[in-house]
Amino acid sequence: MRKTFLIAIIALPVVVIGGYLGLKGYVAHFAERQIADLFGELKAVGVEASYGSVSYDVFEGRFELDNVSFAAPGEGTLKIGSFLAFGLEERSPSRVFAKRVELNGVAFDGPLPLAPATDASYRAPHIEVDAFEAPVELSSPDALPWQLALAFIESATAERIAIPESTTTTWTGEDTAQTQTDIVHGATTLEQLAQGRIAKASVEPSHFSVKSAEVDATGTVGRIDAASIDVAAMLILLDPDRRQSEQDFRTLYGSLTIDGYELASPSGIQQGWHRLEIKDVEIKPSAIPTEDLIAASEKARDYAIAGERLPEEDTVELLRAMADVYDGLRIGSITFSDLTSREPDGGSGTLASLKAGPLADGRLDHFTLDDFKGTDGKGAPLRIGHMALTGLRPGAVMEMAADSMDDPDGVASLSWFMQLSGLIDSVDLTGAAAPSGDKSDPLTIDRLALSFQGEADTLPTRFSASLRMSGPTSAIENDKPVFALVPDGMKRASVAVDLAGNWDEDTSKVTLAPLYIEVSDAFSLSAKMELSDVDESVFSAQPDEVMAGALQANVKLVELTVRDSGIYERKLHEAARQQNLDPASIRQLFAGFAELLLSQSVSNRPELEPAVQSFIGFIQQPMSTLALRITPRREPLPVEDVVKALQGDDPLALVDELNFAVMDPLGPPGVPTGLPPASSPSAPMPLKPTPLKPTVPKPAPLRP
Repeated sequence: MRKTFLIAIIALPVVVIGGYLGLKGYVAHFAERQIADLFGELKAVGVEASYGSVSYDVFEGRFELDNVSFAAPGEGTLKIGSFLAFGLEERSPSRVFAKRVELNGVAFDGPLPLAPATDASYRAPHIEVDAFEAPVELSSPDALPWQLALAFIESATAERIAIPESTTTTWTGEDTAQTQTDIVHGATTLEQLAQGRIAKASVEPSHFSVKSAEVDATGTVGRIDAASIDVAAMLILLDPDRRQSEQDFRTLYGSLTIDGYELASPSGIQQGWHRLEIKDVEIKPSAIPTEDLIAASEKARDYAIAGERLPEEDTVELLRAMADVYDGLRIGSITFSDLTSREPDGGSGTLASLKAGPLADGRLDHFTLDDFKGTDGKGAPLRIGHMALTGLRPGAVMEMAADSMDDPDGVASLSWFMQLSGLIDSVDLTGAAAPSGDKSDPLTIDRLALSFQGEADTLPTRFSASLRMSGPTSAIENDKPVFALVPDGMKRASVAVDLAGNWDEDTSKVTLAPLYIEVSDAFSLSAKMELSDVDESVFSAQPDEVMAGALQANVKLVELTVRDSGIYERKLHEAARQQNLDPASIRQLFAGFAELLLSQSVSNRPELEPAVQSFIGFIQQPMSTLALRITPRREPLPVEDVVKALQGDDPLALVDELNFAVMDPLGPPGVPTGLPPASSPSAPMPLKPTPLKPTVPKPAPLRP
């Protein structure tokens, strides 16, 4: 039988006190023999165990054991200066009771049980336990160490455990990569231990310091209050057999509050928050991969000791193990209030609140940030009025990060996009600002809203996106294609984007509307697309099935409206300056080339004449509008045929398969036809571009 030092000290009051009560006539002798037997068993399994004197006063009901020491390979050392029990009583043949138990000079040095990459040193000069009761015997002799500990904690009771003062020091890493944390704990009180649970716990304000090659900081943690703490659930994680049998969720913490946190360093780092509240933390032990987490943590420690970086394949294993934790974790809510931060470069920020929860089935229902204000190191503003995420799947995020490390070439593939759209249900961001390079002219986001609906790891069956933003055009690199959409001379631009789509399972139709983009004083594009015969295979979790299903869908309708709000005129003048020509001449040249290019189509299909002339008129006349409806000339028209035509040697041959007709222009979007933007009763209004001049749908034919 293997008993660690922790099991030994837990068993001491049971073995010693129980031995006395069973044989009153041989109290001292029997108690000392019990201790000798226990320590002998520990030595037989490789645990270095020793003690000093043993004494018992039968009249006072007082038992004492001093100079206790346990050392186990790889598990550290526990020392206790003295162990005393007062007011011993025999309340039943199988249980013992002490009015008070005192431990003096408690010292532990070794790795933390659930964090093998972290070494710790703990000191508690004095610990008191009131109204302590426990069984005389623990489990069977074949029980594993953590099984003994679990059996003890589930059967022992105590009214109160008090630790007036204690300190903890932890170390991670080695040499220059080492981080040391020193904590001076405030007075700790645990109340009503029974059936492995503690009814209430509190820790008075504590002080700490953190030192590493990069950080030298000190701080405080305010009073901690907790309720309904399941200590047994924590120990179950370390017992492989018991853990697998625990298929139900157990409440780890009913509630936890911390009244403030502050950290500061001479380098200028400052961090803090006013209050933290966590409610209803539950775990399902059988779903927590304890062995995988410990193994990955031990690897990280070994590489840190060697001064090396953890290899990617081991990082992937750690990410996947952490991702699995979310299947066995539930959290009712997490709330931070009044967060502050300052960096050495002068950057600073304040956040009114951060709220998250509930978390269940691997899905975080809500995550919100409210009223963030700050600056970067150069004084440029940073701001978030409100940000809300719904349906976030943190485990899936870690899995996707692991996948991207396993297969970097797979990023941006169809499979990657399918996973990406399943990570979250919606995003809503309002009142945001970020530096643009010119601190006096930031990039601002009035509104960003995204919504997805569908099965995980598939394309969404419904989606909606809306963006309203503005910023200096200098933030766009002039070698990027998008720069061509910015009118020459424009210093700042506003952008509006609305996208939405919906699959109707009953009609097997996909509608994409609105498809809208607008750049202020430049242009706007509105579109609507309908696809028919869209099979459910398009929303399969298998990328090959998705692609095959999409290619077999048929193009039903495309409606397109383009409004020139000034970009054409500006680009004409820009080209005219470069070519030393008159802008009107370049405009006529463009229109002439368009007519020449399309004249053959008109001669063969006169029904296209109105659409062609409308297109030519759009090119001829700045500040005009082009509105066309495109439908298949012969149905059905599979998407696969369109793709092949566009990839062929003569993409314009696709014109022969389509009808073009002039239509009334599409208006700016109101409420998107897909999902409504998250947390909003209505969609944001479109931008207000420069007033449009009348459309010229059919000008007189031109000749080049």
